[in-house]
Amino acid sequence: MKSDQRLDISGVVIPFSLVLCKGALARMAPGAVLEIRLRDHQTLKDLRIIVERSGDHVMAWEQHDDNCFLWVQKGFGPP
Repeated sequence: MKSDQRLDISGVVIPFSLVLCKGALARMAPGAVLEIRLRDHQTLKDLRIIVERSGDHVMAWEQHDDNCFLWVQKGFGPP
């Protein structure tokens, strides 16, 4: 999937991984897509919930062996 920016948080623990993701999204233009690479399944679950509640959109996610990939589109306004 095409992305405008990539963020690798595969070695980062909660809550820092969540902070990094929200910070990256905050610096992006509405409609831009962030690709996130991670390994922790709990972080994936938490991110999906937080992203949807914040007004951004989880476009897709995939798992390949130990790696998870999440594509998030920056929202166009408040949730």
